[in-house]
Amino acid sequence: LMHDLNEAVQSELDGVHYATMVAVGFHGRRGLLVLSNAGHPPPFWHRTRRDEWVWFDEDSRRQRPGVTGTPLGLLPDASYSRTIVKPEPGDLIVLYSDGVSEATDPSGEELGRDRMMEMARGLDSSSAERFGRQFAQAVRVFRGGVTPEDDETIIVLQRLSTGDRLR
Repeated sequence: LMHDLNEAVQSELDGVHYATMVAVGFHGRRGLLVLSNAGHPPPFWHRTRRDEWVWFDEDSRRQRPGVTGTPLGLLPDASYSRTIVKPEPGDLIVLYSDGVSEATDPSGEELGRDRMMEMARGLDSSSAERFGRQFAQAVRVFRGGVTPEDDETIIVLQRLSTGDRLR
């Protein structure tokens, strides 16, 4: 899918434009989540049973020869790896746009990855909806009235129960 999308973006947009994205699939019967990243900020995961937050960094987990994970349409013949995990009931997976991680406070300082993870650790992770609302509010508070320079998209997925689905 990612390889075909890369080729389509290159041919349809004349190699001038590119796009970032994360493709996510969930196999309910097996409980497997599959992520493929094309130049988008890495999602992060709350493992409820361990009460820990971790990053999905494909490149650090598995090295492949050649260029991998580049934005769609940027390079011909780019390859895209998949990360497959099995979230447990209650686990959260957080996807966000770069407008969130690159949000700036009134002094011009960027939120960044470390501060974003710190922020997530202080929020209620018992429900995707509650966490998503609190996370969006925490980003607004960080910005301190500064108007966003980019879109700020946050998607929070939660594994409901064994054999069930994501919400």
